[in-house]
Parts: sequence; C-alpha cells; structure tokens
Amino acid sequence: MLSRLPTFLLLAAPLLAQTAPNLIGITLNTPLIHQSVHGTCTPLGNCAPLVLPPTTLPYWPGGTAWDATTGSVWATTGQLLARIDPTTCAPACGPIPCPKSSAVAEATGMDMHDGNNELWVIDSAGFLTRCTNTCPPTVLATYNTGLALVPSVPISTSAVTIDEINGLVFYSTCDFAVGAGTIHVAPLANPGAWFQATAVSDCFTNPSLITGMACDASSGVLYWTNGRGTMRLPYTYNPAGPAVGFNFSAQTCCIQVTPLGDPYTDLSLRFAAATPSGSPCANGACTPCPMVHLLRNAPLLGANLQLGLDQAQPGTLAVCAVNLGPCQAAGPTIAPFCGPILLPLGSTLLLLAAQIPVGPGPCLASATWGLPLPSGPPSLVGTVLSSQCFSLCAPSGTAMSNCLTWALQ
Repeated sequence: MLSRLPTFLLLAAPLLAQTAPNLIGITLNTPLIHQSVHGTCTPLGNCAPLVLPPTTLPYWPGGTAWDATTGSVWATTGQLLARIDPTTCAPACGPIPCPKSSAVAEATGMDMHDGNNELWVIDSAGFLTRCTNTCPPTVLATYNTGLALVPSVPISTSAVTIDEINGLVFYSTCDFAVGAGTIHVAPLANPGAWFQATAVSDCFTNPSLITGMACDASSGVLYWTNGRGTMRLPYTYNPAGPAVGFNFSAQTCCIQVTPLGDPYTDLSLRFAAATPSGSPCANGACTPCPMVHLLRNAPLLGANLQLGLDQAQPGTLAVCAVNLGPCQAAGPTIAPFCGPILLPLGSTLLLLAAQIPVGPGPCLASATWGLPLPSGPPSLVGTVLSSQCFSLCAPSGTAMSNCLTWALQ
C-alpha cells in the first residue's frame, strides 16, 4: 500500500508545490533570531531571546536549528541552549547547557537530522555531537573532525548542515584573520571523516567568511552566510567521484539582509510546521480521549515519516489515513464515525496499516505509523498533504483525532 504514495505525489506535485523555505539564524551582538527570504533578499524581522547572552569571542560562536516538529528554533550563543518560539521569542525549553565535547568548547553551529529527529552540534574543539531532539537533549554520540580551534589566528569551525538524501554532512571552518572560509564534506555514516574541502568565494569571486550554512537537499542547494548576506550555492553529488561539485558560477547572493552591525553566526531553513485542525470525538464504547495526532519527525524527502497518535484509548483498533491537500474546514460525518472527516476524500486516499495503541492507562496509549517518503524529484518539495487517525472500540464505537496539514520538505 505504501508504494502508492510516490505515484500519486508525482502526479499532483506540480499543482500543489509551494515556495522555498525562509532562512532563520541567530546574530552575533544582540543576539537576535532573524529571518529572511533569499530569493527576494527580504528581511522578515527578528526578535531578541533575552535568555541567551551575547558572545565576546573573536570566532563568533553560535548556532540555530529549525525544529519542524514543534515549529520552533534551537538557538545557542556558544554555551547556553534554548528552544525559541519565533512568534513570541519566548523559550519553550531552556536556557540549558548546550551539548558539546567539553565545558570549555563553544558551540559554533547546529542542524537538525529531521529523519532521525536529532539535534547535531559542532563545537570549537572540532567535535560533532549528536543528540536527541528533547528538552534537555541527550547525547547519543560524538565524532572528532580534527578541525580544532587555532586560537592565535583564530581559525574555528563555524557551521554544520546535513544532506539526508545523499547521506552527507557539511561543516565549515573560518579563518577570521584573513576572512576566508572552507566547506568540508563527510559521509553521514562516518561524520568525522571528511573527504573534501572547498574554499568559498562570494558573488564577486572574493574569498569570504562562512559563518553559517543550511542545506536544502531536495533541491541540491547550500545556503551559506558571511554574516551580512546570504548565498545560494547549487551543488551536485556523484558517489563515484569527483564527489561534490559546487557551482559557484550559478551562485546567487543577497549582499545585506541582517541588521547593520549584527551579523549572522549561523543559518537554518525554516519550513512550515504541521497545522492541526478540528477536535477529537468519541461515541459508543470509546472513551472520550484527547486523541492527539502529530508528526514525530519532519516530512523530509527520502525520510521514513513517523505519524503519531498520543493520548488514545489502549486496546482499540486504530488506523491513520493520508491524502493530498490540506485538512478541510468542514467535512462529512459518515456513520458510524463520531464526527466530521476533515481529511480530503478521493482516489488518492492512503490507509496505513491498523495498529493497537499501547499505554499504561485510559487515554495514555500511543501508536506510530511509518510512511517512507520518496527521495525526489525536487518539485515535490512544498507538496501539501493531510492525515487523520480513527479508532474502533469493542463491541461498538468510534473515536477520531484532529486532522493535520503538513508539507513535504
């Protein structure tokens, strides 16, 4: 049944594709959570998360990672970490110590591994730290890139970003004395073992700092920043070699998008978060539980998407359905269902295999459905889908979750 998903997406994607994601990053001096649109070089405003102190170090520690599962951004200025709601600038988590290789190291970049729902941090000692996307994060593994800080210059790591489709991790170093940056490429399976290093140049072909990076893997694009502006750098990957080719001649640049005197220290791609609509319901023998339907990881091309159901009645028979298009504002109520079906109904409707939610007590059960997403083509990015969960209770009764609208990334 899952093999149907790529087929109907490929047919419908040209009608439903959306615009590219926004860029979001943290700035050096205030610091600010700042957003911009690269395609039009448009700043989108900012907010100041007062829980994060500015850094005074000459190699610009700091990092951001967009968490699409919560619609928030992880941010650090080197030592402390917070998960920030960009609409209110209030912390949803933290400030807490940022995971890194040692107390004296400074976090210099972050990214999310969306498929695994993990937070990755690179630090000034040259280590990558892989963590759970939880509050607080739990360290899962560390990897030594060998790119430790040279304080006398200084030369430091400055960013990390992940291409999950091709199985690559990019991280950068900066020579702050001469204003030059280098992109290093490593296999995601062995992140410390970089096999390629490429010096970056700006749109005037000059060497440039690189203080942040964000990867749009489905489009084969690296966004990077020299602090002031943003660059869109196309790349290709050939496993047979030469491995990664950066097309600097096709690079586009926004010269100044950050507030004057307050440069970016990192970048991340901000995709639209999943949007719930409607309310749960129950009838017959079903207990009226909250029935929360959510995504457990980001809907990234090539990932195994995890659709979750929490706070459900244990021991029931639950199914989850997926279809093209957003949840409807109003839908039909079809017997024996307890309420309106907000999921679009039609020939592309996909039913995932039935599961029995498990949990310690009434309304405390959970279930998770895996949905392998196609790895391409890039035109699928922005395709809007929706999903909703349903339960059957013995001897008779039904329960329904909220509907959820989400877009492929």
